[in-house]
Amino acid sequence: MSNFFSAISAGFMPVMAAVIVGYGLFKKAPVYDYFIDGAKEGLKTAVEILPFMVGIYIAVNGLTVSGFLDFIYMVFQPVFRLAHIPVELLPLIFLRAISGSGSFIILQNILELTGPDSFAGRAACSMSGGCETVIYVLALYFGVTHVKKMRHALAGGLIGYCTGIAVSLVICNIL
Repeated sequence: MSNFFSAISAGFMPVMAAVIVGYGLFKKAPVYDYFIDGAKEGLKTAVEILPFMVGIYIAVNGLTVSGFLDFIYMVFQPVFRLAHIPVELLPLIFLRAISGSGSFIILQNILELTGPDSFAGRAACSMSGGCETVIYVLALYFGVTHVKKMRHALAGGLIGYCTGIAVSLVICNIL
């Protein structure tokens, strides 16, 4: 079964590309011109997004280097222990909302430290898959679209984020 899914995975992109190009040629569309136009738009989007990504990167590194995150961990450790939540999840819970790639490094550290079948490992995987990078998405999307008033987007995103964390902990505790 694993070989079957590996074969499907390996062939999916080339088959999809061939289907799209074939359909375009069948419809007598200028496929190459559409591809070039799409690549140009992609580059424009990348240039627009870059300053916001650099800003988020600098903010995360500033929080880490300043020792502020260490202070937050020190404050919340007793609360986590009292609630029987593994302390190893603290960095993931605080950084997942900001950085997706950074949280995957933390996830890897949790899995190496506690193991994938531990409560902390299962909860960390569930949180990584079920929680959105709220701050990152808001900064990026609202920045690129030049929206100045977020209204309830931050509150709604953080409520959804906290709900994802709570559901991950409850489900992984049951299982």
